[in-house]
Amino acid sequence: VEKLREEGVRVTHQRLESLREIARGEGHPSVAEVFEAVRERVPTISLDTVYRTLRKLSALGLVHPVGYSPEGIRFDADRTPHHHFLCSVCGKAYDFTCEELDKISVPEAAGRIGQVSGARIEVRGTCRKCIRKGREVK
Repeated sequence: VEKLREEGVRVTHQRLESLREIARGEGHPSVAEVFEAVRERVPTISLDTVYRTLRKLSALGLVHPVGYSPEGIRFDADRTPHHHFLCSVCGKAYDFTCEELDKISVPEAAGRIGQVSGARIEVRGTCRKCIRKGREVK
């Protein structure tokens, strides 16, 4: 709430509920998943409002976009240093930490494109749940 006010962004019920839904810490929800959950509490909210809210929260650094899945981009409210494992089968994103990856410096080529503010690694593969179900990507 403080960050929103600092940036001159109106603190609306819809924005707070969208942020709360992501901050619950249960996975990395897509825009559609946030919309469905928030709509249970705020029946008048629109998908467009949730989409614009998540874009605004991302621009403010309150949430981070995580990869792309068949359901669309996912969002993460965890601002601690970590990386993501993205399952190519089910689309879920899993957090992990790794000191070796934390030590990797951003390539100079990225700095020539623009000002780098941070980096997170996305590792893609098949999660254990999908492997157990025999749903591996070949």
